[in-house]
Amino acid sequence: MDSDKARICVLYDIYGELLPASVSDFIDLYYNNDLSLSEIAENTDISRQGVRAGLVRGCKLLNEYENKLGLYEKYKDNNDTVSKIKSEILSLDLEDDKKDKIIGLIGKLVY
Repeated sequence: MDSDKARICVLYDIYGELLPASVSDFIDLYYNNDLSLSEIAENTDISRQGVRAGLVRGCKLLNEYENKLGLYEKYKDNNDTVSKIKSEILSLDLEDDKKDKIIGLIGKLVY
């Protein structure tokens, strides 16, 4: 999965409920279910060009939401911070069960 596709998938997970239903369906079918434009068009009785226009519109909206709210960037920053904390904990001179307990508690903060 290329990084742009992965980014759209995460943006859809975060902001998908804000999209119009038809656009949301196109994004879900194309990015999450890996259907082609032709397959989506056939399944929805919309032209291939109409599906493509819906996808372009949906991606634009997702990017606009991210530009305004920044939740994806915050999510990435939080994950990076949690990874660094876990790495620091693993380097401490503690018993393994204590390390595991602390890392487990930190894992609950991520989501």
